[in-house]
Amino acid sequence: MAEVKGKFIVLACSLMGAYPKAQEEANQFLKKTANREWTELEQEGWYDTDIFNEIMNLYAKSSISGKTAIVTLGRKVYPTIKKSGGIPAHINTPLQLIKFEADGFLQNHRGNGVVPRTILKAVEKEVRIKAPAPGYSELLYEGVYMGILEMTGVTTGKVENVGDSTFKITW
Repeated sequence: MAEVKGKFIVLACSLMGAYPKAQEEANQFLKKTANREWTELEQEGWYDTDIFNEIMNLYAKSSISGKTAIVTLGRKVYPTIKKSGGIPAHINTPLQLIKFEADGFLQNHRGNGVVPRTILKAVEKEVRIKAPAPGYSELLYEGVYMGILEMTGVTTGKVENVGDSTFKITW
């Protein structure tokens, strides 16, 4: 069973604030599966990725943007990590941050089904990375990589899932 840190579930639930009914549904689901409300989840605690997947699906179902909401969630992951002081100051270019994410993924996931990132190509302005998701939508990663580009000031970046859990990131 793959697990993910609670901070990502909390982020998804907080984004549901615009959809109180969905946020309450997520809260009830968490009470049953994690024995806690979303505001009581341990940020650094471990939770089954199936729980994260269900929360993401509830968010997408409630959002007017549908599954694109999962991309939006992903876009907020690294800006949130940066705000909490989780990114060293010397890591500030898109290429550095994408490589940092590859290492950080393993710090925030554990268990069966968690596969390390494989960087297939890493040159300035282009990265190809194999990034299979352990039990949840890979749409999250499209957002994560877009969020990384955006937080470094890149406004013309592109993230493309080219198949087989491989992403082409250009800027």
